Amino acid sequence: MSLEAVARKDFQDAVRSRWVVVLAALFSLLLSVAVYLLPRDASTSALFNSLIVRDLFVSLLVPLIGVVIAYNSIVGERTTGSIKLLLSLPHSRSDVVFGKVLGRATALGVPVAVSFVLPALVALVTPLSLELGVYLGYLLFTVVLGTAFVALAVGFSAAVDSQRIAVAGPVVVYLLSGPVWSVVQLPLQFFLAGQQFPGWLPLDSSGVFRLIRLVNPIESFKILTVEFVNGYLLAAGQAGTEAAGRYAVQVEVAALAMLAAWILLPPLLGLIRFEDADL
Repeated sequence: MSLEAVARKDFQDAVRSRWVVVLAALFSLLLSVAVYLLPRDASTSALFNSLIVRDLFVSLLVPLIGVVIAYNSIVGERTTGSIKLLLSLPHSRSDVVFGKVLGRATALGVPVAVSFVLPALVALVTPLSLELGVYLGYLLFTVVLGTAFVALAVGFSAAVDSQRIAVAGPVVVYLLSGPVWSVVQLPLQFFLAGQQFPGWLPLDSSGVFRLIRLVNPIESFKILTVEFVNGYLLAAGQAGTEAAGRYAVQVEVAALAMLAAWILLPPLLGLIRFEDADL
């Protein structure tokens, strides 16, 4: 119950953030414009396969909302001293860390879910053929992506005692995963293609590049959502080559595991530092 109590209070505090409201409203507006501008008789899959929607609106805005909503979650309370009051109640430090992950992830999930409502209403008055299952499934994957960056930001917030470092850490990861990766991805692929790897290494150049992509939470999200919206997720080999999709099942499972790792490992590592912190 302690974890639930921390999560409930943290949700109430975080959801009032003006930045969250502004970013969620911007996301909803941009997605609605994208729906409105789709060609006649386009499908929901076409919407989420769009580079503008997937690579710009979703992949850049949602992780940013996650960082904004969570970077100050613990270090902010350490700065004001309110963390001592929180820990004087029957809450362990693990309750605080994981309660804040849960609370802030919910505070992100609610506005993101609400921001998907307006585009759905726009779709009803446009020629878009709305596939509800695809639409809701993509929403779920989007919340998972945001949760990964919430967990990352909470982990940094628990591990350090400086608000500057607490925001700089997740922002650097966000920039490397998104804007920077979009610039270096193609040159890196060409560079690796020209390299000779030792025979004992179980990966060739394409395998190394795929591994680097999988470590990137935004790229893991893209791998999963591309397969999902096209109806190929975990379907390779079930109906011949037509259902194989772009990625093998092993890559899809690895992408799921990577997103789970991004959600679990940063708070765990932050908790290790937080347990020994002198408050």
